[in-house]
Amino acid sequence: LRLAKGKESCLILDFVGRHREEFRFDRLLSKLTGLSRAQLIEAVDKGFGLLPPGCHIHLQRQTREQVLRSLRKLVQQNWRRLRTELQAYAALRGRTDIRLASFLAEQAIELDDLYRSSGRSGWTNLKRDAGLLSGPTGSEDDYFGRRFGDLLHIDDPARTDLLCSLREPDAAYRARDERERRLLQMLAYQIDAQQHQKVSGEDFLQRLQRHPEHTAELAELGGVLQARSSLRAQPVPGLEDVPLCLHAAYGIREILTALGWLSPSRRTPFQAGVLALHERKVELLFVTLDKREGYHERIAYRDYAISPELFHWQSQNAAGPQTPAGRRYLESPGNGWTFQLFVRAAKGTPYRACGPVTLERAEGAKPMSIHWRLGVPLPGRLFREFSILRGA
Repeated sequence: LRLAKGKESCLILDFVGRHREEFRFDRLLSKLTGLSRAQLIEAVDKGFGLLPPGCHIHLQRQTREQVLRSLRKLVQQNWRRLRTELQAYAALRGRTDIRLASFLAEQAIELDDLYRSSGRSGWTNLKRDAGLLSGPTGSEDDYFGRRFGDLLHIDDPARTDLLCSLREPDAAYRARDERERRLLQMLAYQIDAQQHQKVSGEDFLQRLQRHPEHTAELAELGGVLQARSSLRAQPVPGLEDVPLCLHAAYGIREILTALGWLSPSRRTPFQAGVLALHERKVELLFVTLDKREGYHERIAYRDYAISPELFHWQSQNAAGPQTPAGRRYLESPGNGWTFQLFVRAAKGTPYRACGPVTLERAEGAKPMSIHWRLGVPLPGRLFREFSILRGA
C-alpha cells in the first residue's frame, strides 16, 4: 500500500472464504470505508459510491450475497446481542458503574448499533431490558429511544455542551439568552419530528425532564458526541448571530430553527433546495451531491467541489438570468444579497455548514451553472467528500 514514485494505482485482491457465522464483516468494512452499518448494507448492495476520490471496491456476486446476509443478520439480532453484552459487562463492572461511553469503547460498539429507527432503541431501553433499571417503564421510552438517534451527527461544541448540561436528571436548565433559546429549540424540533406539532424549547425540556432517565441519557450521549468531535467553536461568517458552527453537521430542521424560520409559533414543512430570507437578504443553498435516491431525473443537478475554494452549483430549473432568482445571483454582492452554502453527501445524511459564498462566474439558464467562491476554504476531509472526483 506504500506510495512510490511512478505508482499510479494499487489493486488489492481479498478472497472471502467460508467465514464463521459470527465473523464481523461490518467491523472490517467500516474500518476500510468509514461507513456506518446502515450505509454499509446499501453500499454492498448498490455499490460503494461514497468512497474517497480514486477508490473503488468491487464484490463478486457470491461474495456480495454472503456479506449482505451477514450484515442483515447482524442487524436483526443486534438488540438481543447488545442486551447479552451489557448483562455480561455489568456482571464484571458492577451494576452501579455502567456508563455509555465506557460500554461503547470497551465492547467496540457503535452508536448506530444502539440507536435504531425501528424496534427497541436507546441506552435507557437497553439498560432496562438488561435488568439494570428497576423502575417502571416510561410512557415515552420507545419514542425517546428512537428519536435520540436523530442526534448522532451532532459535533457542534455549543450543542454538545447543551446536552452535557443536562447531566443531572433533576437539573433545572434555563436558557440565558436568545442564542441558548435557539439551541434549545433546535434540540426540541430535531428530537420531535412531528412536522405540524409546534412547541417551545422550554416546554419540550419540561416534557423531557418528566423522564429523568432519558434526560440523563441525553447528557451521557452528549459526552460521547463531544469526545469524538474535533471541531472548534467558530461562528459561520455572515451569520454570527445564529447558533451555527462553521463546518459542523446539521439536519434541515436544525438549520431552519437556528435561523428563526422555524420557531415555537411556526413549523412549516420545507423541501426546496433554496430558501431566500428576504428580511436578512440571505439565501440558503441546500445541496445534496448524490441524487440517485429520492430525486426525479429533472432535478438531478450536478453539484460538486472544484477545489477547496470553488464550488460548482446548478440552480433550480426555473432560474435564469432574467428571473428574480437569477438576478439575485448575478447582481450580487452589489444588491446586498449574500449566500450561505450547506452541503450533504446523500439523502439521509446531515448537511455541513460551509459558510458564505460569492459569485465567481455564471452561465446557462434553467438551470444556471454557477461557480461560487467559498469565503472559508473547505477542510481537506470535506473537500474529498464533496469533490468532483468522489466515487470515481
